[in-house]
Amino acid sequence: MTTSPSTFADSSSSFSHIPRRIFFAALALFLLVYLGDFLWFQLRLHYPAVGTTTSSVHRIRLLAIPLKNNKVEYQIDAQKPEEDLPCARSLFSHAGNRPCWYVTRHAKDPITM
Repeated sequence: MTTSPSTFADSSSSFSHIPRRIFFAALALFLLVYLGDFLWFQLRLHYPAVGTTTSSVHRIRLLAIPLKNNKVEYQIDAQKPEEDLPCARSLFSHAGNRPCWYVTRHAKDPITM
């Protein structure tokens, strides 16, 4: 029972296509999820009865002021201590707004000066 060299060449060439297929499958999945998120956002934008498209997250503006010796002083902004950040209720950014899950997660991050 002998195997020809072309059999080994065919099997090795099929293994070289696996990373490429995985990449294109992941890319197709990402595009499908983004398209679904975009269409759901547009549906809610044009038909408000379906649900809200945008929201806002309230935050207290905390300033991070660098000092000498690599120290940082934190102060609440005296001019504008509180603000509402607009956000999109979706998985990805739409209409120039970041998604609410991202804004909520980073609402307490200090603003570097």
